[in-house]
Amino acid sequence: MVEGQPKVAVVTGGASGIGYAISQRLIAAGLSVVVADVNLEAAERAVQDFRRGGGQGLAVALDVTNEASIERARDQIHQRLGDVSYLVNNAGVGSAGTALTTTSEEFRRILEVNVMGPFLVSRAFLPDMIARKWGAIVNVGSIAGTVGIRDRAAYSASKGAVLAFTRSLHADFHQAGIRVNAVVPGTVETPWVERITANDPDPAAAIAKMAERQPIGRMGTPKEIAEAVWFLLSPENSFSYGSLLVVDGGMTAL
Repeated sequence: MVEGQPKVAVVTGGASGIGYAISQRLIAAGLSVVVADVNLEAAERAVQDFRRGGGQGLAVALDVTNEASIERARDQIHQRLGDVSYLVNNAGVGSAGTALTTTSEEFRRILEVNVMGPFLVSRAFLPDMIARKWGAIVNVGSIAGTVGIRDRAAYSASKGAVLAFTRSLHADFHQAGIRVNAVVPGTVETPWVERITANDPDPAAAIAKMAERQPIGRMGTPKEIAEAVWFLLSPENSFSYGSLLVVDGGMTAL
């Protein structure tokens, strides 16, 4: 980071999986990172890890579906660190299911977290960026939002909306000096993969099959996605606006 550049970043769902790796990467880049997670204990453990490595972090409780929770987190961040200039909308949920097997409640829940979440959190921190006339937002999408994926009806719908929302934010706020982009991961080794295969008769075989269907023979790692997120956020990458950066091991290129 160059001296004088804004340094406060918020990562939603930053306590585990891809979010943890993103938080770690942004700390390595010299940012003060807010690990914002619905699981405050996990967020605090993550921040302790980062501090042991010499990084600066703050854990806050944040439910991306709850406006009061978002307001409390925003106020806490402002009091402790100041305005936010970097935002990564990473928090998300998913489940396996078709249009016939997904319940209405599950569909609504996935849309609430994956779509309403980025909307509400972005709305909360956009004023900070507009006031500075500088900011960078990265939304974490999925290739499930770009191509047809079997047994992922609700998740695919939600991630397609995230990508459309990314471009809408770009259209509305690029003239205010705010860069909005999305990273579009393929299948990544995270606790989420373990959860969606937990009910399979042979979870280990199901995970192995997921890895085998990748063109390069393996899933991605959270660290690889984190590097892509930092590429999109970095002030040195000043020509990426409204882009959807696919990081999927070549899966959608075939």
